[in-house]
Amino acid sequence: MPIKKVVKKFNFPKNDLIELVLDIDSYNEFLPWCKSSKILKIDEDNAKKIIHADLEIGYKLIADTYTSEVFFDKKKSEIIVKPLSGPIKKLSNIWSFKEIDKYSCEVNFFIEIELNNLLFNSMFSKFFDIGFEKILSSFEDRAKDKLT
Repeated sequence: MPIKKVVKKFNFPKNDLIELVLDIDSYNEFLPWCKSSKILKIDEDNAKKIIHADLEIGYKLIADTYTSEVFFDKKKSEIIVKPLSGPIKKLSNIWSFKEIDKYSCEVNFFIEIELNNLLFNSMFSKFFDIGFEKILSSFEDRAKDKLT
């Protein structure tokens, strides 16, 4: 099962990056292999925001949609993503944001993922590192486009 942990400094304000990650409706505009993205429901109070969203992920003729729950803990500045339905058997995805100063922050990103289909999971595992780097750089490029 592929696992990745990255700690990276970004020269953008913490809250701006959090909003960028929570803007799931826009994922299809910049994330590789994301064919469509749609927020289904948002519940929010002073302490947390819970988003249910669909992402259609695909490559060429193969595509599938999964529904996830995105939990944002406002006090901890942490986003936790869990699968609700679809082709993902197991997903642990955590974004933690730590303010360095007014204009920069440190992002801790952790992901552990396993697909339901053994054949796809095997192929996915082989290309996980390359795909992960491409996705992370897509978020960084999006931040440069939207926040500068």
